[in-house]
Amino acid sequence: MSSLLAGLLVPALAIAVNPVPIVAVVTLLAGDHGRRNAFTFLIAMVVVMLTLGVLTIFVLGSESARGSATTAQAAAQTLFGVVFLALFVAQWRARPRRTDEKPGWMRLIDKAGLGAAVVLAFALTNYALLSAGAGEIRTSGSSTPQQAAALAFFVAVALSTVAAPLALYLVRPAWAREQLGRLQGWLTRYDRVILMIVFGLMGVLFAAQGVANLRH
Repeated sequence: MSSLLAGLLVPALAIAVNPVPIVAVVTLLAGDHGRRNAFTFLIAMVVVMLTLGVLTIFVLGSESARGSATTAQAAAQTLFGVVFLALFVAQWRARPRRTDEKPGWMRLIDKAGLGAAVVLAFALTNYALLSAGAGEIRTSGSSTPQQAAALAFFVAVALSTVAAPLALYLVRPAWAREQLGRLQGWLTRYDRVILMIVFGLMGVLFAAQGVANLRH
């Protein structure tokens, strides 16, 4: 079980360091009905990840489906790797914007309501890394309770950076508003560089894993 959890740390932390969901929850907190919208965003992401994780582990986990599922997973990893590398190139070639100008997607989040928070949760869930983590749990050979616990661990680690600003806001709202404003400004200024790093690392990781799995 400990080796399984250790193996899940890489994809879970890769989700956790993605700056886009962090910026989304920070921006939601800064808007009207901030706590409600941010809490809805977090809960929706939890539901999406748990639902897809359960389907991947227990629906595709039968012996008859395991071989074809493993091949399909390797092909999907390779495809996701190519997509992430393409996104890296797109970010690299994009014209730099002014550092005091918010990205367009961040301006849309500023106007988000309750329904938009749910849509953001579906849109910003990292399905590639979620598939990788759930696939590792599925092929681990662990018992059903252990697989369920591993999935809960994976989701908790992956969403820890999204939950942290909301928890901080609930405990110390006045101080949190000031700090979250600074964080939002920093993420706004360096979002292009951060996204390039994230997309580049994810692209190399997924492409290498996918090709290695296809060769075996």
